[in-house]
Amino acid sequence: MNSTQMPILWALTLTVVTALAGTAITKFLRRLSTFAIPMVGAGTYDINTLKGRYVKEADVLLREGYEKFKDSIFQVETPDGPRVFLPRKLAHELKPFNRHEASGMKALADRHIGQYTTIDHESDVMLGAIKIDLNRNLGNFVGDVQYEIAHCFKTQFPTCDEWTPIDLHGKLLRIVAQASARIFVGYPMCRNEEWLECSTKFALDVMTGGEKLKQWHPWLRPIAQYLVPEMTHIRGDHQRALELQWMQQRAKKIGDKSFDSKELANLQMLTATAAIHTTRLAIIHALYDLAARPEYIEPLRREVLDVTKDSNGRLRKQHLTQMRKLDSFMKESQRHNPPSIATFQRKAMIPIDLSNGFHIPAGTIVQCNTNMLDEAPAEWGDPNAFDGFRFYKLRSKPEDTNKYQFASTSYDSMQFGFGNDACPGRFFASNQIKIVLAYILSHYYFKFEDGIVGRPKNLMFEVNVLADPTVKVLFKKMR
Repeated sequence: MNSTQMPILWALTLTVVTALAGTAITKFLRRLSTFAIPMVGAGTYDINTLKGRYVKEADVLLREGYEKFKDSIFQVETPDGPRVFLPRKLAHELKPFNRHEASGMKALADRHIGQYTTIDHESDVMLGAIKIDLNRNLGNFVGDVQYEIAHCFKTQFPTCDEWTPIDLHGKLLRIVAQASARIFVGYPMCRNEEWLECSTKFALDVMTGGEKLKQWHPWLRPIAQYLVPEMTHIRGDHQRALELQWMQQRAKKIGDKSFDSKELANLQMLTATAAIHTTRLAIIHALYDLAARPEYIEPLRREVLDVTKDSNGRLRKQHLTQMRKLDSFMKESQRHNPPSIATFQRKAMIPIDLSNGFHIPAGTIVQCNTNMLDEAPAEWGDPNAFDGFRFYKLRSKPEDTNKYQFASTSYDSMQFGFGNDACPGRFFASNQIKIVLAYILSHYYFKFEDGIVGRPKNLMFEVNVLADPTVKVLFKKMR
């Protein structure tokens, strides 16, 4: 062996030894952190089968856990190791903790190895901008958002003079991204193709790149991150956002001097990602539910036309609150097709003891098993049926007129989370979804393509609920 080969051999040997040592340490630590709570499927499936089931049918696994253990804590084997699921009732005990004690963002960052995918931090400036600046001015944005959505349909949709199949996943991605950008970065930057590409691709790169990087041992990830194409894309997306002129201008306007352009670009990417993809998915789920149950289309179309008849179809702030049937349909659609079947996810930043004696060590991620429909209150009626006007009827009582809204969070409706760390952008999302659906209802007829009977079955990726992207919806312009 010559002298030039020796350093390479030593490097390879060191890598192998490091990986083996890391694996042994990880397994040892994992044994130490195992909880003395039941494992769903234990004794029936091998560990790799359980991991595979979690990826493809987590909804079935969590239903098994609910039926077997009911109000008890259980765990499920996943590709990331065991995950702890709490019954819904324990959400009340975690609700009082602030995000520095029990953090939803940190849990999300851990899930997607945020130190590499760049979603590993949360900012008081960003949260303040959403909770205060954005939410206080929602009414002022209605006209701009509606105008941008109408522009997108005219420029991005086919003419649809006859029944035309539409790929809703692709078309709505652009429409929601551009409408969101109208508020976040303003006009004309909201139509900048480079920004739109950055903001729409970023979330996909985070999810795909994170999953690929997790195939590498944690000790090798600092190097492996440069071998995963999506990780390169993420770095490129941030750089392109940083170089845009509007970002430089906005950095000068912000009062906090500790914020530089790079940090602001990162936060803008995170905000855009959160706003675009969950909103798009909620709209697709609602359209699938409408196409599967066309008896709801005419009453909802009539409501949209009635509330806007005095403004020539132009939406105003008060019109969105007056669309109670549409709000109810959106909430029922989300109840059956939530973004996730396990919400109220938290990473314990401090040790937390629950009333049943369960100890959550600092650093542990827990989530609530919140999508068991049969846990709905008795006054809601049949919990497993799809009743698009369920919440419209519940709001008929004067004392309940402001309850049961799509953006409301409660113990019985945790789709947007619960407590201090509930989704701050849910009011903005609610407005966006209503404006898009109102536009479609007042401008198009739509139905499933021939051969589709009933509501297409959703796809699962771990606890995430996805609308089937192969389904086409036919659109025809109203005359």
